[in-house]
Amino acid sequence: MNTDISIIYHLGAPFTDDDQLTWSLRQDNQLMIDNGVLIRRPKEYRIAIKALLDKLRGTAPSVADQEKLLQSIIRKQDVRRIIMSDPTFMGSPVWMFFGGDFYPNAGKNTAAIRNLFPQNPCEFYLGISNPASFVPTAFKDQTKRRYEQFVEGVDLSKLRWSEVIHSIQRANPGCPVTVWCNEDTPIIWPKVLRSFAGLGPDVRLKGELDILRGLMSDDNVELLIKYLAERPDLSEKQRQQIRMIFLERFALEEAVEDEIDLPGWTEQLVDHLTDIYEDDVAHIQQMPGVTLISL
Repeated sequence: MNTDISIIYHLGAPFTDDDQLTWSLRQDNQLMIDNGVLIRRPKEYRIAIKALLDKLRGTAPSVADQEKLLQSIIRKQDVRRIIMSDPTFMGSPVWMFFGGDFYPNAGKNTAAIRNLFPQNPCEFYLGISNPASFVPTAFKDQTKRRYEQFVEGVDLSKLRWSEVIHSIQRANPGCPVTVWCNEDTPIIWPKVLRSFAGLGPDVRLKGELDILRGLMSDDNVELLIKYLAERPDLSEKQRQQIRMIFLERFALEEAVEDEIDLPGWTEQLVDHLTDIYEDDVAHIQQMPGVTLISL
């Protein structure tokens, strides 16, 4: 059992990048292989992980179980870093308010996946989202529960991603947590990709503009690509500023505006939740053991 391999778990959150992380990184498959980074298609490990978790039911896996799962993932590839992504690693979003708390099982569920390879270095990555948009999106994505049942009486003004992160840290001591805001993702996506892969800031990746592609017209994306290609000596900070300018100028209105129609939701509530979220992000930035990827 190779215990030197770092296990990187991408926890979502749900409704953020929609598995784009996997497909963006896999565009540079040879670069990943050359750097010992492995990111399989999700179906190649999600079923196996769920099956082993169901078998273990909270108990520790045997070395044989660990080796079997590891070999099913790495096969014959020489790796130093495995990236696995599943937006349900923290729990099903349908039940994210179970018992009146926000992701109450995040600690327990992340400890379960961490303990699949208890001797290996482990890191968690989490893209967070403003509850003012995250909650409506999560509710609309399911059909099993009415809104009142879905929120389970939760006081929305008390939702804190920092508390979810803290529960993950408590359950997984010594495991670094990297966080970024979904609202910043179109601009910082190259930083996020390089961080996952453990690559330096000067490495260019093919999937750097993948999130922006969904927010601008094809013509304007091509204009951005051409603009950057003609300026190969730009620093990453300058490239980021250019991405921001293009998004501000050319964003498709329907891609960036959310219409919220939920019982009791007002413009004032949205503004209030947004203010709380921004304060929470500032708090997360100061949390020990947490790295915040930001603008």
